[in-house]
Amino acid sequence: MSAEAQSPTAANEKPIKANGQQPAQGERQQRVISNPNDVAGLVLAQLNHVNNKKDELTIAIKSLADTTQQLVRAYADHTRTIQQLVERVKVLEGKAEKAKE
Repeated sequence: MSAEAQSPTAANEKPIKANGQQPAQGERQQRVISNPNDVAGLVLAQLNHVNNKKDELTIAIKSLADTTQQLVRAYADHTRTIQQLVERVKVLEGKAEKAKE
């Protein structure tokens, strides 16, 4: 719920630009707040919103870190397997050359 929707006077106020027109859709609406309780409520609501976004970002970053760790492990395993296969091919080629002689 937005801070303006929580304010008891927000539902009765209609935002109007300085030129008398209503703001376009998507344009940020501003209003004058003179009651300290409304200011405090608005600030607390904005802080809550920021904290929620921060929590969402923290979860996303942790998920990306976990995925990166899994990818690094898989890459290391694949690299090790490729190195073992290269060594095995060299051994087999050496045996093939000896067999030709």
